[in-house]
Amino acid sequence: MSATVPTPAATVPITAESTSRFVDAGEVRVHYHEAGSGPVLLCIHGGAPGAYGWGNFGANVPGLAEHFRVLVVDLPGYGRSDKPQISGGRYAFYAKVFADMLAALEINSAHILGMATGGAAAMMLAIEHPQVVDNLVLVSSAGGLPLFTPMPSEGQKVIQSYYGGEGPSRAKMRSYLEMMMYDASSITEELVEERYRASIEPEFMTGAPDGRGAQNRPATEQVWRDVDRIRARTLVVWGRDNRVQGYDNALFLLNRIPDVQVHLYGRTGLWVPFERVEEFNALLVGFLCPS
Repeated sequence: MSATVPTPAATVPITAESTSRFVDAGEVRVHYHEAGSGPVLLCIHGGAPGAYGWGNFGANVPGLAEHFRVLVVDLPGYGRSDKPQISGGRYAFYAKVFADMLAALEINSAHILGMATGGAAAMMLAIEHPQVVDNLVLVSSAGGLPLFTPMPSEGQKVIQSYYGGEGPSRAKMRSYLEMMMYDASSITEELVEERYRASIEPEFMTGAPDGRGAQNRPATEQVWRDVDRIRARTLVVWGRDNRVQGYDNALFLLNRIPDVQVHLYGRTGLWVPFERVEEFNALLVGFLCPS
């Protein structure tokens, strides 16, 4: 095992810098953030240009760290994690890395939270490595099956076009964020700049599955075919106004995952944890820590 030694959380403010850690998960060096104590909650972010763990879940970490030992990962290919070539299915690769990561940290099992691409990875983890999954939370998850949303969706077209034409720009990033969220007033210049800068990092553009290089787009499995094999107690969370993954995906998962409940928010897009920070944290705590 090779991992950085965490600093006691009680003496250090919870920031991206103070919580930053690395661990060798098999052959992949994974960057993650750690805060809090208690039951382990592993948070897996979504894909798309400029995505990384703290960017997706940073606003939630202080509140969740009051109840859990929170681990927020950068997917392989994103953020500060290694950017390996992925052979075989993308989601199975991620699932194996996270199973190896938990083993390296000597964690037998954890609650798993996955959003968008991270949701498909979380489902694959529950399917192929069920022994490491206590409870499962899926937010705007990929890997399901849309019942009536046209494919590719409006949001998927925006994502796919980000590096096309004249290439990435701050205007394109703002358009993407406005598409992803219901209330555009929460999109600050700082947020646009942060995501834009992450999207043009040379290693991201050449090494991430959602970067510019088409050769880096590994196959994505049809996870929906096997979701009936998920035995973990599961919470599915969606925004009604999600223009990337329509809420009909949530209804499909409701019908296929054996032990499941669904929570839908109106006036909410894909990024539920950011758009409804306090409500989402309370929902998560209530589901994972029932009194």
